[in-house]
Amino acid sequence: MLLTERTLFMKSLIEIPEKMEALVLEGVGDLRLKTVEAPKLKEGTVMVKIKACGICSSDIPRIFVTGTYHFPTIPGHEFSGQIVAVGDGVDEALLGRKTCVFPLLPCGHCKACGLEEYAQCSGYSYFGSRCDGAYAEYLVAPVWNLVPFDDSLSYETAALCEPAAVSLHAVDIGQIKEGQNVMIIGTGTIGFLIGAFAKKATKTGKVIICGRSQNKLEYAKKLGFETVNPKDEPIPDAIRRITGSDGADVSFEAVGTNEAIENAVRATGALGRIVLVGNPASDLAMPKDVYWSILRKQITVAGSWNSSYNSRVNDWAKALEIFESGELNVRELITHTFPISDQEKAFAALKDPNEFTVKVMFTFD
Repeated sequence: MLLTERTLFMKSLIEIPEKMEALVLEGVGDLRLKTVEAPKLKEGTVMVKIKACGICSSDIPRIFVTGTYHFPTIPGHEFSGQIVAVGDGVDEALLGRKTCVFPLLPCGHCKACGLEEYAQCSGYSYFGSRCDGAYAEYLVAPVWNLVPFDDSLSYETAALCEPAAVSLHAVDIGQIKEGQNVMIIGTGTIGFLIGAFAKKATKTGKVIICGRSQNKLEYAKKLGFETVNPKDEPIPDAIRRITGSDGADVSFEAVGTNEAIENAVRATGALGRIVLVGNPASDLAMPKDVYWSILRKQITVAGSWNSSYNSRVNDWAKALEIFESGELNVRELITHTFPISDQEKAFAALKDPNEFTVKVMFTFD
């Protein structure tokens, strides 16, 4: 009996919950706070008590426009928490550890998985869209997906790891060299994080953030970026003026619209490089002269999707290492925090054009 009690105690820091509070998407635009069944531990998994979960820009259309892959679904894929229980076959030393979770669940069998390029998996699942995510008190995840971090790092800061990993991945694809001038179109969390990592890469070059939100551009100036508002000056003209050349050496498009992509092409100099990061909400079309500009300037256009998480490159571990070093003050990107019971206030803040938001986040006790 004593052995059984000790075993149970060692495998869980808490009494395993049967129920939990969660935000459940019942249908498009129908997000409800509900008491639901808590996820069950399985062999090779851990139970994470969620401490912080960011609202991704992709969550907005997912919740209010397109829906998830099935209903009901618990959204949320930008999160951190504490490991409070472990399943069979899991090292009990993980109990109590702070962790992020790589939200992609690869099939493990396709060509991409064989290459460890899991973001290109042809049969993956995903926390928060294809399966239940972290707008909830608890989540069960495989050990393989865990990215533990140091106790000195706050849960809120660590929950920025997902957008930071996506941004690092894009910057790596950009192949920025020291002294090059870099342009980012987009003033969301990804845009700002790309800018921060681009600054590290170029060192002496200019990093320019472009967008229509004047309060976000003022914030960008405080962070040390050059800024362009297309309401005041066409982006290509402004980039040429600021760089004193024929355009940016490396450009990142982090919006996903026809206008943003066209501006990226027109504002990128000869032999430059464009990295497409933004998710489009509708079909895209390209004017002939913009296409010609890609050819004539011999611009390299590359796509960037998610992040690298493998034995060669781990953008997640790299992001957390940068966070833990303190060299970037990413915590200030979190402009709003709410409990999940205040979900209406959280989404209202994101949708209000007069409200200054960068990262809005749910936090838990």
